[in-house]
Amino acid sequence: MDVTEYQGELTRAHWDLLLDADPHFDAVLTYTPPQHGEAEVFIIGEATEPYAMCVIVPIKGGFEIKNIATTVMMRRHGMASALIHHVVELARERGADWVEIGTSTTSHDQIRLYEKLGFKQDGILRDYFLNYPEPIIENGFLARDMVMLRLNLKTSI
Repeated sequence: MDVTEYQGELTRAHWDLLLDADPHFDAVLTYTPPQHGEAEVFIIGEATEPYAMCVIVPIKGGFEIKNIATTVMMRRHGMASALIHHVVELARERGADWVEIGTSTTSHDQIRLYEKLGFKQDGILRDYFLNYPEPIIENGFLARDMVMLRLNLKTSI
């Protein structure tokens, strides 16, 4: 699966994906280009009509995957895994110590995927999603806390 860096202006299709994963528009603005000057966007599919995408930002010592999303029609085809593998390899090449990602504690499928890829739960941000303008209901539960998962690149294979 070809993962490519996207450096153009974000299109409606990009925004649809980003907001599907994180419906808080103002929050998404803070970690996407051009507002976040160090953010990098990676896609699978056509540049302006991706099937999947992720946004990463450098944080001292590592990288955080701030957003990762796949179109509904293309879910469960390994695209999120391919994006994460790409980010992990990029982080290794750049000498990072870790890669982390956060998701709601109600995001059972995502947590399972990240753990399958070697990420370990590293902390909980209590009441994180209660600050969102609209409640998020996922898997029948109110999204309240964010679980942070980290892949230590110095000890993982």
